[in-house]
Amino acid sequence: MSLNHYLQKVIEKYKSEKVFYEPLVKYLVGNLATRKYAEVCEDNRWDYIIDHLAVRTHNIDEAAKRFTPQGWTYFDKVEFHDQGWWAKVYRHSSFPALFIDQSYDDAPDKLLIIKRWVDKFGDKGFHHAAVRLPQGVEIEDAISLMNKKGINFPGKITGAKGTRLRQIFSQAEVVDGAPFSVIELIQRNIDSKTGKVYMGFIAEQADSLMKDSVL
Repeated sequence: MSLNHYLQKVIEKYKSEKVFYEPLVKYLVGNLATRKYAEVCEDNRWDYIIDHLAVRTHNIDEAAKRFTPQGWTYFDKVEFHDQGWWAKVYRHSSFPALFIDQSYDDAPDKLLIIKRWVDKFGDKGFHHAAVRLPQGVEIEDAISLMNKKGINFPGKITGAKGTRLRQIFSQAEVVDGAPFSVIELIQRNIDSKTGKVYMGFIAEQADSLMKDSVL
């Protein structure tokens, strides 16, 4: 399967970095939900904006070495030791952010969501892309449009209406009997404290999404 002209045009600007571009193409080709979101964007004349991409790995620092020579730099860390995982965020001036996560070595088996995923699929691809909704579009409306395209969202929206960050995962697409990849819809609103669009991450919401990634 090849990408349609619309998605090819969206990602053309990323061709200069092979380490980013090639796994992005593989993800887009392999994930139906993200291609259906592209149709929603075309139908409604929205920009297709990749907010960030997620890398699951056994070792965050080792995985990051693929990207830091190309300009991604460490920005922040989120930790959920009681939930079995943690992550680092890396940002780039011209490319989407990377959210690189791993399981804790001492986490109980029931919390090893990331480890099991990496054991099966490796860490050279993207688990999901987060696509940022246009300003003024509510996440409920985007979900409704995706539902009409046959894409389901079995989890709950994280973040109440009107708050600075709202997110949801699509139902995981299954490969070889295991949950593989999802698309994340992300609504970034104005932060009342700064007067600017909130561009950070909220740890509690990230953990809620982690649990939804296997639905």
